[in-house]
Amino acid sequence: MNQIGVALVGCGMVAAVHIAALKEIPAAKICGVWNRTRETMLEFAEKHGVNTYDSYEAMLSDPEVNTVIITLPPALHGDYGLQAASAGKNIIVEKPIDIDPEKADRLIQACRKNNLKMAVIFQNRYTAAAQKVKNALDQGVLGKIILADAYVKWYRSPEYYKSGAWRGTWEIEGGGALITQAIHTIDLIQWFMGGAHSVYGRIKTAFHKIKTEDLGLAIVEYKNGALGVIEGSTAVVPGFKERIEVHGEKGTIVLEGGNIKEWKVEGQRESDFVAGEQISFGDTNSPAISHVNHKAQLEEVLQAFFHNEEPLVNGEEGLKSLQIVKAIYTSSQSGQKILL
Repeated sequence: MNQIGVALVGCGMVAAVHIAALKEIPAAKICGVWNRTRETMLEFAEKHGVNTYDSYEAMLSDPEVNTVIITLPPALHGDYGLQAASAGKNIIVEKPIDIDPEKADRLIQACRKNNLKMAVIFQNRYTAAAQKVKNALDQGVLGKIILADAYVKWYRSPEYYKSGAWRGTWEIEGGGALITQAIHTIDLIQWFMGGAHSVYGRIKTAFHKIKTEDLGLAIVEYKNGALGVIEGSTAVVPGFKERIEVHGEKGTIVLEGGNIKEWKVEGQRESDFVAGEQISFGDTNSPAISHVNHKAQLEEVLQAFFHNEEPLVNGEEGLKSLQIVKAIYTSSQSGQKILL
């Protein structure tokens, strides 16, 4: 497989994770980065040893760039993605795909129209534990699923929300704990269940001095008929590992902190599936992120792009968790169940 030219727009914390991952992928050629704030871009480029572009337009006109990775604040994802699609570039966008499902859909359709490929970063699907659970559920090892719950009870300090003017805002971040922190676990559980049918939600700002929620919950009915609860918070002290519980007529599987915690399934030995601590999706009380799972996803995505195939988390897949989160927000405001 030949190298694929990749350029990044955005030079924040998540961009650094992408750079670390890309440097370990032989098929990736990092062409350069661009950021809206030049000083930030230059500091980032010097720290990570990468080239820079004078403008986003210069990046998009570079013939060596096959794929653009967008790591900007969420409200900008769709607009910058549409520019990249117009320039004929494949697109990788950090979660969420955007804060507006309609704009996200326009981006998806623009890629389709221009015969381009697109991926949304949901790196937690790429852990060995998540893949094992997904395969087991698809094979029906739990029989009929009756209950599936997702819990993200993390803590973020006031300093975290002060670290970026866009954090904790509806206009730029699109929400709070659900759309930024819990969305990874929401993506996992809806993937496990085959999609959500409806939600009834409630959100509130319980602790932090922000405009958006630091506490959200929902009752979910999945397309397979199972019910479940989603809880997401950045106000739980001291913070706990994210957890998914799936209960079926033949047993229970529990994921915690990215690892299989319980595998109590009829006819199967738990010790064959439950291992010691291996990897965590991120600290429960800080925004730290390992690049291991990003590397796994980026490798799969770039290989798919090279062969003109759909990646595991394409635009349509990446949109599903955003639709669930937005439905929870709408339900909380209206007091009604929202169909998806």
